[in-house]
Amino acid sequence: MRHIFILNPAAGKKDYTERVRNEIESVCARRGIAPLIFISEYNGYELFIADKMCSLFTDEDIRFYCVGGSGTLVQTLSGMDDKPDRQISCYPLGLSNDFLKCYEGNIRAFRNIENLLDGRVDALDYIKVVGCCKAVDFVNIGLGNVMFESETFYTLLSETSSMAAYSVGVAHDILRSQATEYDISIDGTDYSGTYSMVLCMNGRVLGSRVVPSEESRPDDGIMNVFLFKADRPIQSAGKYLKLYLGKYDNPDSLFTMVRGRRMIITRKDHSRMLLNCDGDGFTPQETTLDIRLIPAGLNFVVPQHVALIEPNKE
Repeated sequence: MRHIFILNPAAGKKDYTERVRNEIESVCARRGIAPLIFISEYNGYELFIADKMCSLFTDEDIRFYCVGGSGTLVQTLSGMDDKPDRQISCYPLGLSNDFLKCYEGNIRAFRNIENLLDGRVDALDYIKVVGCCKAVDFVNIGLGNVMFESETFYTLLSETSSMAAYSVGVAHDILRSQATEYDISIDGTDYSGTYSMVLCMNGRVLGSRVVPSEESRPDDGIMNVFLFKADRPIQSAGKYLKLYLGKYDNPDSLFTMVRGRRMIITRKDHSRMLLNCDGDGFTPQETTLDIRLIPAGLNFVVPQHVALIEPNKE
């Protein structure tokens, strides 16, 4: 098996590249493993490297180790081909590492090279935006995506917490009354309308602490789609606050939730859409997006002693 490590020095608030690289080299030397180690040089570098490695080692088993945040993970996954002998793991150094919140236990278990080398492989679902990218946690269209429209704004928000960045983005979009008309089909049923946000969830958490539904789970073969209806700014702000605090008795007052596997979405004005995929920004060339859940298509490596949170747990 090829062990390929991709380190992102821009993840989190401190550069741990040297320390983690020394750990990788030390552990792999003891085990007789010859690792390939890459240091991310620019946004999208992980996608480029993953694509190149899959093309180079076409017939070999590959395990990618993403040392960074959610963006490092989603970029690497987006560059991987769909062969069954590809695996991916996460050494979390980002601001929130939301996808790992699908697991119970201490997140520090993932910050150990030995644990990841000896880890088991969980067959999980992932979300695929056909022709563009992949995501393990969520794909969001609408509220909160302003941070990807301005490099300066994104840089400033990246210095704060993930929750603060997401909340400021949502507040900005609410104040400018962002709402869009969409043509939407989910598993063949029409859900077209005007929405402030369209959110596809595979994991449980986004923005560090927002949990739209405890039902979301990355191994149930279902994608939960949340359609947030457009309101006046003060009403939208109130709904978001309830969502943020997790204090709402009637989900229907905040959003319509649809469980499915495939969504076709187009803006009525046929303009391109900006996507927030696990905290990273993508702008597909196509104006009609085909967003699919790929059941059990992700070979995700985790420490042996961690487990997915059961649906009835908080």
